[in-house]
Amino acid sequence: MVPRRGRGAWAEVSALRIATVARRTGDTSCMVDDTARDQAIYHALKAVDEVAAALQTHLIEEHGADPERTAPQGPATNSLRLLRQARERLGLGLRAVEADHIAGSDEISLRRSGRA
Repeated sequence: MVPRRGRGAWAEVSALRIATVARRTGDTSCMVDDTARDQAIYHALKAVDEVAAALQTHLIEEHGADPERTAPQGPATNSLRLLRQARERLGLGLRAVEADHIAGSDEISLRRSGRA
């Protein structure tokens, strides 16, 4: 188990201790829990990102939101800007949980199936 950036020195020491105990005893349940947590976070972020993408499409197609970043302000265009910001933050979260690694085992990932 490799500690991730941003968790702090104390967490890295704790992770190292857990990995050492796991190697000695063969008990990897705590590492599995960490992986399961990351997968759950990934799936939640991915679902929210998909909803935001659908809302963006709806705003453009049904409400005439201008997808250009320099478009004049309007209710639909302002909502589109907020969704873009939210999706950028979701992307940061996905990268933080190493989404590329998890997406490799994600059966519904568009990237994995070659459709995106």
